[in-house]
Amino acid sequence: MTDTSGRTMGSFARLLREPVVHFLFIGALLFLAHRLIVGDPRVVVVSPGLKADVERRFRDETGRAPTEEELKAAIDRWKRDEVLYREALREGLDRQDATVRTVLADKLRARAAQQTPPREPTDAELDAWLAAHRSHYEAPLRYSFEVVAFPKSDPAAETQRSAYRRALADGADPSTLARPIAGGNFTRDKLAAKFGPAVSESICNLPLATWQPLETEDSLLLARVNRIEGGLPSRDSIRPTLVVDWAAARKRQAADDFVDSVVARYRFEEEP
Repeated sequence: MTDTSGRTMGSFARLLREPVVHFLFIGALLFLAHRLIVGDPRVVVVSPGLKADVERRFRDETGRAPTEEELKAAIDRWKRDEVLYREALREGLDRQDATVRTVLADKLRARAAQQTPPREPTDAELDAWLAAHRSHYEAPLRYSFEVVAFPKSDPAAETQRSAYRRALADGADPSTLARPIAGGNFTRDKLAAKFGPAVSESICNLPLATWQPLETEDSLLLARVNRIEGGLPSRDSIRPTLVVDWAAARKRQAADDFVDSVVARYRFEEEP
């Protein structure tokens, strides 16, 4: 008589040695462990904390507490959104949508930035920031000036300029000397466009509040610079702005460092 039980046990033993059986067995164990630890993914827990958060958001949006019906409607909306969100994740829509991927990546970056502990920068740190980013804060120099011209076509131009300059040295008011006075508040480039590069450079280097002789191709000049504005402000004059910019850059750097640390944990393989 054939020993069928022996053959059955032998077949069963060979079956247990099959890799596919091992794979299915391990998968079943993992599924069971996931259910025990995480729970059924289709079970949504509506905790008291969640209800309190929904109510708080309602207050923030409307400026008042919700009625019982309004709170129930708000929680129902949350339930619908939650199950749709879970279904979208289950179907892998988060991996297929470039916009969703970007939003999630940006949220991770933002979280890393917000976790940076705030602190006040030192004066040395602000000085270094200002020096490294001076173009963001520096304004072009502007020269507030006055000019009196004596055309070279007049043979007495030099004599008239000398007399005018002596009168000024004696304390005369330029407006009483019967000579037109031109002026403006120009940058170096605009001065060069009006008077030429050489005269523009001379005007920019004049000592403040003193009349000095200059010359163009067709005129003898007396020029005075009354005020210079612009340039790089002092650290203390723009300290609040510097602190805000420095802190924002510090958070951006923290986010960049976080991204680099995450990327370093992954290995990328390119398929041929």
